[in-house]
Amino acid sequence: MIGIIDSGLGGLSIARAIWQRLPHQATSYLADHEFFPYGNKSAKVINQRLKKIVDWLVERKCRLVVIACNTITATAIDQLRRGYDIPFIGTEPTVKQGGIVLATSTTAASPRYRQLAKNYPIITLACPGLAEAIEHGRKIDSFLPRLPDNIDTVSLGCTHYILVKDKIQKIYGRQIKLIDPSEAIAIQTVKVLRAPLNGPRRFYTTGSAVKAAKRATRLLQRRIIFTKCNL
Repeated sequence: MIGIIDSGLGGLSIARAIWQRLPHQATSYLADHEFFPYGNKSAKVINQRLKKIVDWLVERKCRLVVIACNTITATAIDQLRRGYDIPFIGTEPTVKQGGIVLATSTTAASPRYRQLAKNYPIITLACPGLAEAIEHGRKIDSFLPRLPDNIDTVSLGCTHYILVKDKIQKIYGRQIKLIDPSEAIAIQTVKVLRAPLNGPRRFYTTGSAVKAAKRATRLLQRRIIFTKCNL
């Protein structure tokens, strides 16, 4: 079984890409709604939280964990890799093509992301409140920053943003190329997993299972049932 984790529902964008390549793969998706959002929390808080979450997944025989969240990757993946014997696949903004990277405040400020971005011609724009607006189904226009002149490439540096890629494209215009890393993460997952294991897809949340199911069903246009877990 593989585990897929995020602070909320944004990681479903990565899960969807993985399921397109591994349609029968046994999966446990865990949304930490009790502590959502992660994008405004410190690295220390996120690392403490992730220890509990990964322990929970390991107890349920997860043999690979996909961190479907840029903020978790930026603040916690190195510590997780040191602390566990299972592989972790992270989610990081695409920076090699230059342009703009849209990210949460915590991702933008993290040493890991700054190290990744420093050698490329990019401008990072933090988007406070955008992930929350997407999570709760609110309008996103006022949370999207205005782009500088002469920009034609925008990398989506938060998995929540990928869920509303079409809306972002409409707001910024067709002349803007949006970079979505979900397919690359799915390819890496297949490569690292080696031997897929058929089984059910299960969805867990540390918050309200009813609210999570309703919003996830609307986002993915398919029926999703969440189970409450206490972490």
